[in-house]
Amino acid sequence: MKLSTDFDKIGFHDASIEKIERQSDSVILDIKGAFISKEHPDSEGQDWRVEKAILEILGVTEERATYWDDDKAAKDHPEPEFPLDEIMHAHFEDGVFSFDGFKQTVPWYEWFITANAFILEVKSATKLSS
Repeated sequence: MKLSTDFDKIGFHDASIEKIERQSDSVILDIKGAFISKEHPDSEGQDWRVEKAILEILGVTEERATYWDDDKAAKDHPEPEFPLDEIMHAHFEDGVFSFDGFKQTVPWYEWFITANAFILEVKSATKLSS
């Protein structure tokens, strides 16, 4: 199953990022754990638990990674090449994919990727009973 629309109907809460690869204008994430809502047009009307997937973010023009160690302001990320490894929230709005969550169980990290498209290629998934 490959999905390339309705990012808001794909859940990444508690998903882990196993690997990050960058190729020309793409960022490619190996993901374990995600959710596809039955509301997604390519879901066959079923909810799915995704065990493994590749999320390719296409047309990347900028990346920015930050972290918070207080409640005053975000700081530049010390390891921007691998900004987080557990996603709590993921959104796509106004041409920016934003992820936030943990790095090595430590909160709070953010990753912003300016891009124009994505493909989620599901490698293994389980249909959830309704």
